[in-house]
Amino acid sequence: MTLCDQPQGTPRKAPSEDDLATLAQFRTALRRFLAFSEQVAADHGVTVQWYQALLVVRTYRGAKHISVGELAEQLMIRDHSAAELVSRLAQAKLVRRKTDPTDRRRSLVVITRAGDRRLSELAAVHLKKLRDARGVFMNFFRAAAESQ
Repeated sequence: MTLCDQPQGTPRKAPSEDDLATLAQFRTALRRFLAFSEQVAADHGVTVQWYQALLVVRTYRGAKHISVGELAEQLMIRDHSAAELVSRLAQAKLVRRKTDPTDRRRSLVVITRAGDRRLSELAAVHLKKLRDARGVFMNFFRAAAESQ
């Protein structure tokens, strides 16, 4: 049960100094990874949001397709923002739009070969960084489990 799941009025155990230090270390590691991700994306000529969108498009439903609305939901952005994002990705030839054969009003998004290549380059760098930093993240989860 998380803090958000606890009924109101339920007494909560105050976090220890070690718990707080672990959270601070995790937050720092996460922020460093996000900053790294932004820089790597920029080095590859895309924004981190483009990278995240390519990752979702490529993996959603086994890379068959994703609607603009589903992409918005996955990225936690508004539909019109997702539509603009898809337009920019399509202009860069990283994705293409196709009409949904079951509902011609709906637009589906598919990754292109160029998008798949760009995603592969970015994902490889991100995975290496995560593997290199896994100790920091594993320590957090170990410490969190021990404090329960």
